Amino acid sequence: MSSEVGFSLEVTDSETTSCITSQIDALRGGVFHGARSHSDQLFAPLHSEASRPTTSNTGIVERCAEDADPDAAEEGPPAKKAKKMQTGLQQSSSRSVGQRLKESTLKESLQTARNQSCRSPAVDYSSTISPVSPRCLSVTQVNTIRVIGQYLKNLGMQETVATLFAESGCRLEDSLAVRLRECCLNGEWDLALHIVGKMTPYVSRSSLLSIRVKLLEEKFVELLTKDQTVQALRLLSVDFPSHGSFAERRNFLATLLYVDPNNVDVYAKTGAHRSRQERSALVSDIQQLLPTSVMLPPCRLEQLLKQSWRMQARDCYLHMAERRGPSPEFILEDHQCSWEDFPLFTSQVLSNHQDEVWCAAFSPCGKYLATGAKCGPTLIWKVVNGRTIEPYKSFGGNQNTAVISWSDDSALVAVAAAEDPNTDVHVYDVHKGAVYCTLDNRGNDNTVLSFFAGSHPYRLVCADQKGHFCQYILSDNSAKPSGKFEGYRIRAIHCLKNGTVIAADTHNRVRCYRFSDDSDQTLIQEQSQIISFVVDKTERHILIDTKLHGLRLWDLESATLLRSYTGAPHHDFVVFSTFGGAEHSYIATGSVDDKVHIWSHKSDRLIAKLSGHTGKVNAVAWNPVYPQLLVSCSDDSTIRVWTPFNADNP
Repeated sequence: MSSEVGFSLEVTDSETTSCITSQIDALRGGVFHGARSHSDQLFAPLHSEASRPTTSNTGIVERCAEDADPDAAEEGPPAKKAKKMQTGLQQSSSRSVGQRLKESTLKESLQTARNQSCRSPAVDYSSTISPVSPRCLSVTQVNTIRVIGQYLKNLGMQETVATLFAESGCRLEDSLAVRLRECCLNGEWDLALHIVGKMTPYVSRSSLLSIRVKLLEEKFVELLTKDQTVQALRLLSVDFPSHGSFAERRNFLATLLYVDPNNVDVYAKTGAHRSRQERSALVSDIQQLLPTSVMLPPCRLEQLLKQSWRMQARDCYLHMAERRGPSPEFILEDHQCSWEDFPLFTSQVLSNHQDEVWCAAFSPCGKYLATGAKCGPTLIWKVVNGRTIEPYKSFGGNQNTAVISWSDDSALVAVAAAEDPNTDVHVYDVHKGAVYCTLDNRGNDNTVLSFFAGSHPYRLVCADQKGHFCQYILSDNSAKPSGKFEGYRIRAIHCLKNGTVIAADTHNRVRCYRFSDDSDQTLIQEQSQIISFVVDKTERHILIDTKLHGLRLWDLESATLLRSYTGAPHHDFVVFSTFGGAEHSYIATGSVDDKVHIWSHKSDRLIAKLSGHTGKVNAVAWNPVYPQLLVSCSDDSTIRVWTPFNADNP
């Protein structure tokens, strides 16, 4: 017997046959199985025996044997000559009938053994492949798949959507909702009304009525444009709901029965939708009235992504670039701004003042900056862009300027001196560069002032620590008192948009006053002396600078202390703080340590200390339009402009 893989078999007797069979089995288990490819092992069970070609098994085994040693048959010794009365597996034209019978029997046994070795005993080949059974999904998973499917569908990936829902066992929307949408887009109002009637089991009656009214209005307008006035009249009298809440609308539609649709655009008059594209707005309105289990809100995934972006931007303690919109990377990783995007870098140092700079305030429009000093004129600066300001106007002489207030329209600026009883309050017209009017303030000191917002003629409130607390009506070259409170010594003041005045007095109270009815009320009682305060743009929060407890943030509506900010010493000096940044999410103040301190509004986390000044920082102002523009003024007679390293220049 040959030992090569490509071999010829010689059978002499039953013992020899048994030996050959055992060797074949061993060879089949070692060579045949080992030669089978990985793909054969994976896919062999997928074919049923009934559908398998009759010669496939033999072919596979033979090819595996050939693949195991393809040159063995050619390189081995020649086969032995068959002796008489011996039967071989080789084909011979001189074989006897007995030889052919023995060969047939041996082949049949080998074929059976090979078939059994090539099939998996654990697989039932008589069965066909069954589809994947639906997965057991939670409600959250189902809703997520629906939203993803909607997004993919809007991108035009119809086959992907079909595969997604086939495998998950979910569906994008209720079948009635799908039909309703198509009917609305195609203007098939009768069929749409019929479908709405079938939604009674899972849509509230009020929502169904509202949807029905919208569809009936569309049908009514279409009937009018087709000059089918009788049918339109019947629709109003029979089909239109008789509910009282729709009576006014029905009466309005009835007036259109007398209108010539050729001369009047009834679509524009009623808000109906003429084309398929316009009817998309109608579908959106109807979606708002249907449960989300029936019809998904439009572009739901986009809405969720926008919410995620806003949440990430809010949690980013350096976020300033709200107007740039979301960056594509926020989907893959949480957003975090770079330090280079925060106003930490000095872009300008302005030295136009010749003495200590005491105060600074941006105009409400964000285009101008007013600064005042211990001595010299009040300067008005023009904001060129998000990182540059330049001189614009100059007012006054050698008096000091301690307090500045802008009118709501950024046209006027009022200034008052400190500890100088011989000076008046001056109101300047910023653009004309002239005095608008003057208020007699001689004999008073430490005056504070504030304009009422949105008031024409202008109203200005002035107060001081000698008990003067008065409202003035301003006009060109005139200022007339129009109300006052007696006996309150005021340290700080702010006029709210609702006509209320917030003032801090020497009794460490923050109180509200109304000149319209002479009423007053205490809002907040502090435990130490109040130096000054500032109110944010929402007028919901007030930041109070106290002598002993630092900066304290209060909720004005609930009179609740939210948090305190420490680490920026003010001592007994008046230091003006500010809210600022995107959505006023930051608090900044000066200090006697020559630095600008910045905190997050929503926590007591100190974000940065800005160094550069060589004297006490008296005031910090944040631009209301450019959230990345911050200015500070100091005893070193300079104004510093702080911007990001890579600030935009809009």
